[in-house]
Amino acid sequence: MSANDMEIVYLPDGGGNTLKALKYKGRLWPAFDPESIKGVETFKSRDDDVIVVAYPKSGTHWVWEMARLLLAGKTDVPMIEKDDGMIEDVLPDKLEAQTSPRALNTHAHFELMPKEVLSKKNCKLIYITRDPRDVAVSYYNHHRKLVEYYDYKGQWKDYFPMFLSGKVDYESWFAFTRGWEQGIKDNPDLKVHVTSYEALHENTNEEVKNLAEFLGVSADEAFISEVVKKTSFDNMKASKGKNETYKEKDKSEVPIMYRKGKVGDWKNWFTVAQSEQFDEIFEQEMKETRAQKLYSNQKTCSSQDSNMNEK
Repeated sequence: MSANDMEIVYLPDGGGNTLKALKYKGRLWPAFDPESIKGVETFKSRDDDVIVVAYPKSGTHWVWEMARLLLAGKTDVPMIEKDDGMIEDVLPDKLEAQTSPRALNTHAHFELMPKEVLSKKNCKLIYITRDPRDVAVSYYNHHRKLVEYYDYKGQWKDYFPMFLSGKVDYESWFAFTRGWEQGIKDNPDLKVHVTSYEALHENTNEEVKNLAEFLGVSADEAFISEVVKKTSFDNMKASKGKNETYKEKDKSEVPIMYRKGKVGDWKNWFTVAQSEQFDEIFEQEMKETRAQKLYSNQKTCSSQDSNMNEK
């Protein structure tokens, strides 16, 4: 591999600030250990692997924890972080050393998924979507707070165009979402369960029950309720939020990964002009997709209206 295949880059935001990322074979990733990024290509899948897939800030921590508890069949499990199961952030030998069944996760675009996962089609995938406007706001705060990886100090007004154009790590939300929708359609024998952040908020118990059924685990109503309670935003913020914190201007330490956990917070951030710009690009990019049915401002529909689990 030539030196040009992997390099640290600094993405300008138009306001004089930059966001650090790792470019590998022309694609943008976070500045993780390069060996971990390269390991995605050679990842060895197992028949009982469960991999949660989502664009960043779409509920990966939440659903990964749900899956982990359901697979364990109990809620009293050792506390580990989502990053410990993140394929592109863990060295290959450490992933290989994990005992089965492994609860894993990734933010990889469909075409960048481990080759074995897409060819063997042996493990189970859980695909999550979220309103991209909420994603944009959450990702902005994520980029601002994770100084170690991004060293980003920009303002929302300058970040917004970066997100729209995909000039961030993991690139375009629009391309990611179109790619996964198409990939699922083109590979009907892939074992994929599709859900959304909004559906999970709307009826958490029902969504966890559906997830348990997909995973093939026994879970009565009492256990489902126990999982829902254990993985609530407040409980996870209390138990895990203190592990990664960001120092605010008043010197207080606040969790990086557990900010609000709400639906519709984008309305507190978007200007009218930004909302109109987003709508225009969204309608162009997401025409005739499931995401359009879920998140278009031009339609009114429930988060349950489009079901990709029906093959």
